[in-house]
Amino acid sequence: MRTGVLVTGSVPGEAAAILSGYDVYEVGASEDVVGSCEVLMAWPSRVEAGLIGKMTSLRMVQSLSAGVDALPLAAIPDTVEVFSNAGAYTEPVAEHAWGLLLGLAKGVQTRKQRTIPRKLRGRTLLVVGAGEIGSEVAMLGKSLQMRIIGVSRSFKKPELYDARHHPSDLKNVIGSADAVVLSLPLTKQTRDLIDYDTLARCGQNVLVVNVGRGETVVEEDLIRWLKERPGSRYATDVFWKREGKEVFDTLAWELPNFGGTLHNSGVPLGETLTVPFVRAAQNVRRFLETGEAANRVDLADYL
Repeated sequence: MRTGVLVTGSVPGEAAAILSGYDVYEVGASEDVVGSCEVLMAWPSRVEAGLIGKMTSLRMVQSLSAGVDALPLAAIPDTVEVFSNAGAYTEPVAEHAWGLLLGLAKGVQTRKQRTIPRKLRGRTLLVVGAGEIGSEVAMLGKSLQMRIIGVSRSFKKPELYDARHHPSDLKNVIGSADAVVLSLPLTKQTRDLIDYDTLARCGQNVLVVNVGRGETVVEEDLIRWLKERPGSRYATDVFWKREGKEVFDTLAWELPNFGGTLHNSGVPLGETLTVPFVRAAQNVRRFLETGEAANRVDLADYL
């Protein structure tokens, strides 16, 4: 009997070819089929806790998105391994982060008033979250001869950083940065990590960009800080959730030193979702063939 893979949505041809040695089913299959599948490849927001309970043979959950915080993690048994798909979004999200950062530096987000452009070349960039996306941001920063500081529990490419720090050092090092890029997943440790006290330690004219998760920054503290620090600027591609859904309305839009995009960094215009499916399918195949896979998630960070 061939291994079954359950997927939320249709699998593009290239990804289907990678999984050709397995039986691939879409959510909505019979309960017997669902119960026999060993892998769930899914968009986290489309997975209900009840589905996990029906997958009695489940061994692996492969997220199609970079984050896994929207999965019903509490319903996933300890025997099941969970994997993110951050690598599929590395280049477009890192480019987007730099688009936001350069926009802030040149005052693109400012409306109906003259602003003084900022220079980034040769300045100091702090990357908070040095996984695949953060490391791509750091690499692009090197092209501007920036000094790169990293704050992370682990570093995907440590050679890119001129200085590396544990998250416990964040408040001590954030003041040395001219620009900050947040590329953090949403975990127990990162939720509300960027609060007023942390922001208050930033330099007077710092530029901050968030391409991780909205909830890593305390919304009310951010608004207070932006009002108090008109010389500082903040741009984001990720927003805060209300009743479980990301909502793009925030009072921060009323401030001249706030700007952003509506969580559209992952798939640039003209591209499809083929890349995330292909990367996820490759990781699934690797897991089924070797028992190992990339971007394993430690559920203890979330529960």
